Amino acid sequence: MINPTDIAQARAFARQDGTFLGLIWIASFLLNVNAAGNPIFGLLSNILTISTPFFVAFRLKSFRDYALEGKISFRRACFYCVDSFFYASLLTSVVQFLYFRFVDMTEFVALYTQASQLAIQLYNLPASEAKLLNESFSMMPPAGWASLFWITEIMIGIILSPIIAAVMKRDFAVKQK
Repeated sequence: MINPTDIAQARAFARQDGTFLGLIWIASFLLNVNAAGNPIFGLLSNILTISTPFFVAFRLKSFRDYALEGKISFRRACFYCVDSFFYASLLTSVVQFLYFRFVDMTEFVALYTQASQLAIQLYNLPASEAKLLNESFSMMPPAGWASLFWITEIMIGIILSPIIAAVMKRDFAVKQK
């Protein structure tokens, strides 16, 4: 059974590590937005995105070994991971909203419109549906885009957390030399 002290401890570490993960996601987002001018930015953005589960597993291992003397249950590890993803997605969504609201939304919408052209060709959408899709991108407000990304990031965290927790759980303490 997890007691309130264990929850508070896991939450404190998750807030800190969620902030670090959020900074990684923010860097990935900014690189992705500027990827049209430089393909290296797109590559770096993808690398940062793919590194997400490995970073969370690394931070979970640090939490397990530093604070818990090498022993963590699946439930506590899963709670830590979900909480880390929540804080990261919250921070990232706030920055995305501010970016869309005050910096530049037209370049981002142009990027999505360009990507939608590929989907339109792939699915052979009629011209009326293609026009509706492109208009929906340009009419979505900054809060809509930020909430769309927030929900996506939360869902990614919910899917990845049990997997990371299962890999990183340890029911026995390892003696440090």
